[in-house]
Amino acid sequence: MTIALGALVLFSAKADADPKAGKHVVWKDEFKGSGLPDAGKWGYESGFVRNDEAQRYTQKRLENARVQNGELIIEARHENFEDGKYTSAALESTQAWNHGYFEVVAKIPTGKGTWPAIWFLGDGIRKKGAEYIGWPLCGEIDLMENVGYDSDKIHFNIHTQSNSKAPGSVASNHVDIPGASAGWHTYGLDYQAHKLEMYFDGKKVLSYLDDGKGAQGWPFDKPQYIILNLAIGGNWGGQQGIDNSIFPAKFEIKSVKVYQ
Repeated sequence: MTIALGALVLFSAKADADPKAGKHVVWKDEFKGSGLPDAGKWGYESGFVRNDEAQRYTQKRLENARVQNGELIIEARHENFEDGKYTSAALESTQAWNHGYFEVVAKIPTGKGTWPAIWFLGDGIRKKGAEYIGWPLCGEIDLMENVGYDSDKIHFNIHTQSNSKAPGSVASNHVDIPGASAGWHTYGLDYQAHKLEMYFDGKKVLSYLDDGKGAQGWPFDKPQYIILNLAIGGNWGGQQGIDNSIFPAKFEIKSVKVYQ
């Protein structure tokens, strides 16, 4: 396959070595059955959460998050609901991890205004009292972000409190995939003790290393949890407006697996 990494184009006849080798599945959701997502595995964000986004995230509402035909469907809708004009869902794993290989098979939506993401936040951000660790000190790993007005670019990002990086680290990258929203793709994160590596369809696209300077540059010695969401508008996704003709917009996830 051909993958464009910024200005650099890499030609690869085969995928990188399998980061799952020697590991086994310790947690998974393959979205069997129908109805609401498994409450033992997934919770919800609620309301207007971040980034000046236009959608209201709802909880336990089938119109916005449901298991159907072997998929998790996160659906954004243009509708009046409570104090919003758009609804969607943001699911967060009830469990958190600080190592392992994470693999998500998903199909993204497209259209001006969509902003789907597969990402991780430090579990400290949802703790109370002395255990609370706010953003960005908690750390953030963006395994996949896409904005619908530039739909052929898949973005990968790391956010920490410090901008410093160890030699060989890349904190941000993207791949150019014509027709990215037309098919299923596999997103992988190899979360090691001192290194994060991201994969797109088996090809390594980003490596981020521990700079050895503590939590400001490497907050990933503490557990992170998974977030799956479809935002609408906001300070990135809405830069070219929102096309109301695209709704309902669906972010489809076939499976989420954690290997250790």
